[in-house]
Amino acid sequence: MAQQADGSRQLPSTTPSVIGPTARPAPPPRPGMSLSVPPPITAAIVPPGTARLSRSLWVASFVAGIAVAVFGFLGRDAHFERLKGVIGGMVPDGDAQAVEGSTAVVFLGSLAMIALVVAMEAVLLMVLFKRRVWARWTLAPLVLLHAVVTVITADFVVAPGADGVLPTVLLASQFILAAAGLILLFFPSTTVWLLSEKFSERLSERPA
Repeated sequence: MAQQADGSRQLPSTTPSVIGPTARPAPPPRPGMSLSVPPPITAAIVPPGTARLSRSLWVASFVAGIAVAVFGFLGRDAHFERLKGVIGGMVPDGDAQAVEGSTAVVFLGSLAMIALVVAMEAVLLMVLFKRRVWARWTLAPLVLLHAVVTVITADFVVAPGADGVLPTVLLASQFILAAAGLILLFFPSTTVWLLSEKFSERLSERPA
């Protein structure tokens, strides 16, 4: 410790030096502990081959059904003339305007039924590929309704002779493809894939 000229001792200075090293800033406070556990990340499960084949068959069925509706609407004039003769023969004393209105209702109603079945099947197929098992069981009775609609509408949207070959093939293909796609949805590999959604939900609901 240094001494002054009068013999007294000089205390060390407590003021930090300007040229000395500066003090490091204090670290930021640590975040508090959290007891909540984030939910597990669900791994994307690729559909098996049977499910992908089923989807392709369903899509082909939809295309065939839409083609029947489009071709039928484009050729509606020929269908109207043919159906007016059929309905007029069933009601010989009917008014011409009433017969024409009934013909339009019968023919356009048949096309609307085909389009409605296709739309319902497409919506359920999209839901099913989100791994919802109930959609598969809903598609089963819908395919039976599909068969009934095919039988009912065939006489109204299919012209006799060579002109009706293409609509007949499309109507038959539509139902056969849908039925084959439904069968593939009940294969074991497809069932395991669908049930994996419930297994993932149970894991996410399990307490930490």
